[in-house]
Amino acid sequence: MKFHRAVAVYILNSKNEVLLLYHKKLKTYLPPGGHVEDGELTHEAAQREAKEEAGVKIRFIHINDKLGDDRATPLPTPFLVQLEDLGDHYHEDFVYLARAESDELENCENHEDIGWFSINEALNLQLFENVKRQLIHLKSIIEKS
Repeated sequence: MKFHRAVAVYILNSKNEVLLLYHKKLKTYLPPGGHVEDGELTHEAAQREAKEEAGVKIRFIHINDKLGDDRATPLPTPFLVQLEDLGDHYHEDFVYLARAESDELENCENHEDIGWFSINEALNLQLFENVKRQLIHLKSIIEKS
């Protein structure tokens, strides 16, 4: 079975709403994401996907930047790493958590149904079960901060 590296990024705005888009093929809401391109680091792919799909620049949450030195630079830490079974292949998904630099969405022509949702609103959307669990966990992180 083939494996592909992929990313997703839960993006929060200034009101702690999460950015989700409707995936027509899968008939569900998902955070922005996609495949990691050759020669691309996973966090770079997450930044690219956020920009391509929603026109949003992001700042990652969970960076252990005090643990590096001149030789080794810490990278943004994924919120979750999961193996997703897509039937004919697997995705090794690196799921990040980030803040939008602006609440404005730009260049979203490719997505008819994209927007900011409170976690409670999001939980009432059509979602995969693992996305529901991730949003519930995200809600607990927001409430603690």
